[in-house]
Amino acid sequence: MDGISHFLTPQDVTRLSRLAIGSRFTVEGSMTGAHRSQLKGISVEFADYRQYVPGDDPKHLDWKVYGKNERLYLRQYEEETSLRVHLLVDASGSMAYAGNKLSKFSYASKLAAALAYITVRRQDNVGLAIFDQKSRVLLPAKGGPEHLRVICNILAEHQPAQSTDMANTLHSLAEKAKRRGLVIIFSDLFDDIEKIKSALAHFRRRKHDVIVYQILDRHEVDFPFRDTGAFEDLETGEKIMTNPKDIRASYQQELEQFLYQCKHTCAGLDVEHVLALTDQPVVDMVVRHLRQRALAGR
Repeated sequence: MDGISHFLTPQDVTRLSRLAIGSRFTVEGSMTGAHRSQLKGISVEFADYRQYVPGDDPKHLDWKVYGKNERLYLRQYEEETSLRVHLLVDASGSMAYAGNKLSKFSYASKLAAALAYITVRRQDNVGLAIFDQKSRVLLPAKGGPEHLRVICNILAEHQPAQSTDMANTLHSLAEKAKRRGLVIIFSDLFDDIEKIKSALAHFRRRKHDVIVYQILDRHEVDFPFRDTGAFEDLETGEKIMTNPKDIRASYQQELEQFLYQCKHTCAGLDVEHVLALTDQPVVDMVVRHLRQRALAGR
């Protein structure tokens, strides 16, 4: 297999080809596309006038205005541009957990590949970062089928391994994303929530639209374990022996509080939060989510 076929069947591709992903906010760019920019360039929709200064291209002068008041003004337009979508995939050790067949990282990769396909098909640009303690992969946002193939192959070949320093890595990635666009983060968010809040706020200060797909395994939510045994931290390797019956109630209470904090943190920053469980079919979830965004005018 190669490219998108690592993750999607022809039937999946057909379903996704009908979808579009956009930003709730204006974007920046220089290519013709379907998204309105705050930059003022030369396009089809008039925005404003500004006074001519030496060095401006005289072909954009409005001679009708000059005929009325004998002053030189340039017509400015709102530029229609391509959207930049930045896919940030958590590859820390905890993302290797697989209660059933599919690990959280594999699920995140399939989800990222689906969104990358939609983006490229719409002639927009998509970039990829894979991170744990630091960025392991960093591809700038580009368009075209060859770039999509490279993204999918990298996702298919990468394996989660390290402990996480999610917040600091996200701060670094926020600094690298110079032009505003759509930032999509795929992670279980297993890090200090206040630090994550600071990192998400960094993206928002830079005027990015942000979606967080919080990816959890169904076993992490339902805690179906019954037999006494060893529970291992996939990032530190630490193991503890325990009877699941003794800790189930307190574990689920802690998880419920954690998920509430994640949702509340995102809501406070105007960041879209989507809880994604790995037993949900990826394409079904993408179709449902993007249709909801479209109905909400996003």
